[in-house]
Amino acid sequence: MNVSIVVPTFREEEISRTLEKLAAHLQSVKDARFEIVVVDDTSEDARAAMRADWKTTDGVTLVVLSGPKRGKGAAVRDGVLATTGDIVFTMDADLPVPLLEIDAFIARIATGADVVVGERPMTRNLENPLRFVLSRGLYAFQRYVVFGSHVFDDTQCGFKAFRGELARTLARKQAIDGGMYDIEYLYIAHRAGARIERVEVTPNPEWRSSKIDAWRALRRDPKDLLSVKWRAMRGFYD
Repeated sequence: MNVSIVVPTFREEEISRTLEKLAAHLQSVKDARFEIVVVDDTSEDARAAMRADWKTTDGVTLVVLSGPKRGKGAAVRDGVLATTGDIVFTMDADLPVPLLEIDAFIARIATGADVVVGERPMTRNLENPLRFVLSRGLYAFQRYVVFGSHVFDDTQCGFKAFRGELARTLARKQAIDGGMYDIEYLYIAHRAGARIERVEVTPNPEWRSSKIDAWRALRRDPKDLLSVKWRAMRGFYD
């Protein structure tokens, strides 16, 4: 089985540490070969450093792509479209959940799931009032405006797995360049009747500051989510 892992990056000073930890775990996963596709939105110097720091690992290859510099969603789109795997993960560079979840998500896809979504506890971010309010506001928006019902508790955990061809189909239909691409993917897959499994995950402790620009998100995200409904009504996702 071939598995692709798409990792969007932007000013990730610890990316070599991330790739080393990820590769070390992937070597232990049986009956699978991996490609890590990093889509970097910074500079060619940064991308050259990633390639230079990479240690050849049996069963794991590294692909480093120049990002489009239009947002996280745009980087993920380019990465997914470049994949070749039977299974495609989208994963944040800070490795948000224990890496053993990779094995568990692969097993779920292998036994019939089309999409596997990591969901964190709804009580997260209590120590950060702004992030907590934003997360609750996003939950309400995706539930009542986008999906129109309770489908997901957490759409923004940076750890998801997709059947490969489905992932590439979603990327070809993707319109959102910013951080709400997760909801667009899940909305299209849900409308299409994909088998989506939700898995409660325990987040790893944060070891670097959040990359989220809260005020930019407040300006951009509601418009992007409304565009998902507009595109659906116009038949763009059919």
